[in-house]
Amino acid sequence: MANCSLLRSVITNHFNKQALWTRFFSASCRRDSAQTMQQEAPAAVGYRMKAWQSNGYDGVDGLSLNVVRVPPILRPWDVLVKVQAASVNPIDTAVINGYGGKVLNIMRTLGRAEQGIFDINQIEFPLTVGRDFSGEVVALGKAVKNVAVGDQVWGVVSPQRQGSHAEFVVAAASNVCSRPANITSEEAASIPYAGLTAWSAVVVSGLITEYTAPRTRVLLLGASGGVGSFMCQMLSVWGAQVVAVCSEDASDLVTSLGAVEVLDYRNPETKDLLIADQGFDVVINAAGPDDLDYLKALRPWMGSSYITLSPPLLRNTDELGILPGFIKSLKQVACQNVTSLSEGRAYKWAFYMPNPFALKEISNMMSKSKIRPVIDKVFPFEAAPDAYAHVINGHARGKTVISVQ
Repeated sequence: MANCSLLRSVITNHFNKQALWTRFFSASCRRDSAQTMQQEAPAAVGYRMKAWQSNGYDGVDGLSLNVVRVPPILRPWDVLVKVQAASVNPIDTAVINGYGGKVLNIMRTLGRAEQGIFDINQIEFPLTVGRDFSGEVVALGKAVKNVAVGDQVWGVVSPQRQGSHAEFVVAAASNVCSRPANITSEEAASIPYAGLTAWSAVVVSGLITEYTAPRTRVLLLGASGGVGSFMCQMLSVWGAQVVAVCSEDASDLVTSLGAVEVLDYRNPETKDLLIADQGFDVVINAAGPDDLDYLKALRPWMGSSYITLSPPLLRNTDELGILPGFIKSLKQVACQNVTSLSEGRAYKWAFYMPNPFALKEISNMMSKSKIRPVIDKVFPFEAAPDAYAHVINGHARGKTVISVQ
């Protein structure tokens, strides 16, 4: 039997809205068996919150504002945050339509098993969506050292967790850090998921750092979107030469973000002009579905890379199942690289990755005003479905944010 200790009576009084917090009970257990944690870790007792949830993959029409229990702290490295703002990412609008359901459900099953819950028949609904947030820490697991109760933070939620489009959210402390003091909570909420996705594409897949960037020429497709607008700034701050492709009416914005040249994707001459250039070290597609014609815009035989933010893995597993979908995805990336590598060009995937180091580096850049938040529109919490619809309609300039305050 594991030795467990209960971290009890975490009480915080907040008078800014003339409301008195009720008592939370947070459990932190070092367990020898998951069964012990399941039996002895109590939930937050007697406190409710509002959350936007989906009870089926019915898109925006399936979202409902429900009153549910505040999520408990079940792991010693978790934090409970009172959400002040959260953003709506394209992945959120896809998930409520069932995108990635098979893979995400396996991740949720593993997450429940970690808590000692082994009911494989437990369904995923109701599902609270939302991947990033800003807010105030109200409770901690006993192993958390990097933040304290009362801290203003920003962060991301792992896919297997209930999301951030709610009044409270639980996240791993490694995915949370103090937010920059020079930006608002709405601005802060627009950054973590997009910033970490951009970091994954630029640093992990593109192998571009602040030291190599000055010698790098990048073609950025979809430069005015949530990830693209962050990526454009990060690359420019590091000294890369960024040529951006976006809508003509977004050209002034993208130029202000540091692009040295901005081209209209609707112009039929744009693609031909860029392919004829053949002078790019990296092409990053943050615009959506792949357009592999842009592989030809890369420098041949110079270790150049085409990076897509829309890899087919989740789509294939949705259609074929986990193993067949995974095999098909590997075949696709392998076949594409057989063709492209014959010309000295690599084809790579990029996607959101949790990265505590990157989150802190992004926070430092924001604190020094090297990167600014780009927000297209802010919606009140009660109008979250409108925020989803706004993202689905596309052509946003930066991020769409939900204010929960």
